[in-house]
Amino acid sequence: MRICRYQEAPDGPIKLGVVEGDQVFDVSAATDRLPPQRWPYPPGDLLIAHLEELKPVMADLAAKGSPRAVADVLLKSPVANPGKFICGAGNHRVVVEAGHNPRAMGMLFKMTSANAGPSDGVELRWPERTVFHELEIATVIGKSGTRIRAEDALDHVAGYAIGLDMTLQGREFNTFSKSFDSFGVIGPWMVTPDEIPDTSILGYELTVNGELRTKDSVGNLAIDIPHLIEFASSVMTLHPGDVIFSGTPPPGLGPVVPGDVMRARMDVIGEMNVAVRAGEPGHQPYEV
Repeated sequence: MRICRYQEAPDGPIKLGVVEGDQVFDVSAATDRLPPQRWPYPPGDLLIAHLEELKPVMADLAAKGSPRAVADVLLKSPVANPGKFICGAGNHRVVVEAGHNPRAMGMLFKMTSANAGPSDGVELRWPERTVFHELEIATVIGKSGTRIRAEDALDHVAGYAIGLDMTLQGREFNTFSKSFDSFGVIGPWMVTPDEIPDTSILGYELTVNGELRTKDSVGNLAIDIPHLIEFASSVMTLHPGDVIFSGTPPPGLGPVVPGDVMRARMDVIGEMNVAVRAGEPGHQPYEV
């Protein structure tokens, strides 16, 4: 199943959708089945936490619904309330071949206020500074767990999406540099694991204004997705809606500037266009 969140107009409500081919079906009524909550709210995204029981309801609503063309809607991040963004550091075979160990590098983190979808685009709040694109597979956690073994890790996955881990270049800590609003683009939708039993076969590519910047395969990760989940959960409890960005090949990184359009494509999952725009000038509060 391909699950998305979308708007029909920029000021319209965000709806839950199921994508079939080039059409999207409104299945927002499925959220009426979610249990009521009161403070203190449990950690995690409520929809993702109950996704398995809601999928039959969503499929039934899609079968009875009237579709809209995907091209006519505004796609948001498929995860409404991610608890944390975890980013693989140096997680690629070329890094290992250069003599570095991704596990020794640990993991990086991005504030979840950076969460964005394709229609949101990427805003360069400090447009005078250089920002790089990083195309990755994004793994959405579906079931809570800690100290998860790699052999059990995929039981904790809700789905996969394309991730753009945007990063400001400079002296600042990486967690800071990755956390600008809109620097965590996820989309165009989340694909459930039954459609992707083996992520290692997925090829991906990124172009900027038609120029090829990144072309690689998830199979070239130094730490595969099950072991990324094991590694992350050895440190912290994972909750539904948490997102793990896999890491990407260093040769595939590159700058973007206002006016650019990034086209990200990944086998099976799909593709998305993400526009880059400038933030308001003169708002960097200091000089580096």
